[in-house]
Formats: sequence, C-alpha cells, structure tokens
Amino acid sequence: MRITFNTFSTSPSMGSKKETTRRAKKENELSSYLDTLKQSKTATVSPLPLMKSINPNNRNVFDTFTKIDDVTREINFVRSKESWDNCLLEEMEEFTIARLEYEQSPTKQNYDHMEEEMGDIFYTAASIAKNTGINPEEAFRSTNRKFFNRINVMDRMLKLRSNGENKDLKACTDSERRALWNAAKRKIYDVQSMQYLADA
Repeated sequence: MRITFNTFSTSPSMGSKKETTRRAKKENELSSYLDTLKQSKTATVSPLPLMKSINPNNRNVFDTFTKIDDVTREINFVRSKESWDNCLLEEMEEFTIARLEYEQSPTKQNYDHMEEEMGDIFYTAASIAKNTGINPEEAFRSTNRKFFNRINVMDRMLKLRSNGENKDLKACTDSERRALWNAAKRKIYDVQSMQYLADA
C-alpha cells in the first residue's frame, strides 16, 4: 500500500504573504515529520489530535487496529464490502510481487517491503471482518483453537492406526498428513454439528 504526499508550491498568487508564510511553515513541518521516518521502520510521526491517543507500537495489535480503524470510519475512509474484497486481492498481489523481489534479491529493503505488504493483508482482512460485524481478534483466536484441536486429533488418530508403532506426524508422508488432516477435520465437524443441533 503506497501513499504519495504532494505538497503545494507557494506563490503570491495563492493568497496573501501571510498565507504563503503559513503554508511554507506547514510544509516544513510535514518535511520534518517525514524525515523522522528515515530513522527506522518503527519510527512514527508526531500525531495530531485525531490520532493523539493511539500508540502504533502497542503490543496489543488488535486494540491499536480497532482505534485506527475507528478513525478511518470517522473520516469516511471506510469502503464498501465489494471494494474491500477487491482491496484484499490487490494487497495479496502486491505481497506476491514483493516476495518474488525478495527471493531474487534478499536485501533488508526488499524484506521490509515484503513484511509491509503482509501487514497490509492483515489490516485489510481485519477491516473486512469488522465491517461484517466479526471481531478479528476472536476470529484469529478461533482459528488458533481449530488448528490446535485438529493437529491433536490427527496425532491421536495416527497413534490408533499405528498398531503399537511409535510413529509421529513428523515421520508421515505428505499424503498421509493430508489424509489425517481431512479425517480430523470431518470428525471435529461432525462433533461440533451435533453440539449445534443440541443447542438449537
């Protein structure tokens, strides 16, 4: 996600001398803020009141995302559901290009670019979730549970099929792992479906 800032040239025709001076001062402030970004990729500019209470380096990334996303809605930057979907595809394409660039030339700059594009995918996906009424943190937590449970069921199914052999998942072939994954997925789905029916 690339954003380009264009500043306006100052000339007497644009207004009074006072206005020209004020504009020049604002442009110098913007240049100063942008200069701080040269220090490191974790550098941030000084926030104006709109973003004053937000710390982008907060370890709770979903809390920070929610606050920033609220601001984007406040300034009417929120997209339609269709445009968000297109945006996600666009970000995925940009990440693929950045990854290929890094594979061809594994420099720090290319790595940072690849990491940035992956972050754009996360942010866009979280925005889509929020726009749909889904809590992105809960969705991620749910997926963590799903993978945790599915791999544990795979491991137990393997032990049952091994007839006493001490075989583990790391020793399986790709096709064996895929078969176990699909079998575990079906078993867990069946169990959870029964629970939904019981709760209905």
